[in-house]
Amino acid sequence: MHFTTLALSVALGGSLVSAYPITGTTVNCRSGPGTSFKVVKSYKLNEDVKVTCQTRGENVKGDTLWDKTSDGCYVADFYVKTGTSNMVVGECSGGGGDNTPPPPSGGNLPTLNAVQSKNARAIIEQTKKQGLGRQGCEAAITTGLTESQIKILANKKVPASLKYHYDGMGSDHDSVGIFQQRAMYYKDIKCDMDAACSAKLFFNGMTAIKGWKTMDIAKLCQSVQRSAVPTAYRKYTSQAKKICAAGGL
Repeated sequence: MHFTTLALSVALGGSLVSAYPITGTTVNCRSGPGTSFKVVKSYKLNEDVKVTCQTRGENVKGDTLWDKTSDGCYVADFYVKTGTSNMVVGECSGGGGDNTPPPPSGGNLPTLNAVQSKNARAIIEQTKKQGLGRQGCEAAITTGLTESQIKILANKKVPASLKYHYDGMGSDHDSVGIFQQRAMYYKDIKCDMDAACSAKLFFNGMTAIKGWKTMDIAKLCQSVQRSAVPTAYRKYTSQAKKICAAGGL
């Protein structure tokens, strides 16, 4: 969290962990890093909790960091007075901690079906992995919605694309995948047909653009994609914002 305090270091099970006070009146500790996970127990205001590791999860008041406590559950770091918004202990193994899946929103992300949600989560996780924040997420999701409705599209004009998993068929030139990347330029078809890998390709182009961090989302999408219909991205920016927020960005 965003306060200054001295942590109490205590030995637990032979390993060193740190104790920090809770800042909320009643703060729930959940089975995973998100408010959709079941409540394991609750902490009271100023109660010290021992943080064993930290991970990224659902966005809580602008903070995506979650703390795993010695009780084996997760509490939003926003409500823990660690003195910083950064990690103060090691990252939980497996990212989500103990193979915990990404926090769901009714099973699917807002406005998306199961297939789209799976692909969107892969894009969001790649965004987090590269540290590109909400700006990167909204640009990628907006582009994915515009180009393919966040579906991995194969193309008969690119026979190699049919060898990999796909959610539907496209037919625009030699474009494939979620971001409709042209096979003549993006020659690694396996990567083009993978949600996370194709997102990384998109981000390579995005981060090469001067001022991308503060650029209007629709304009940023167009700057990467160079679409023949440059105004098309504007339609999906609001939807992308909701999806990214639900995904923890």
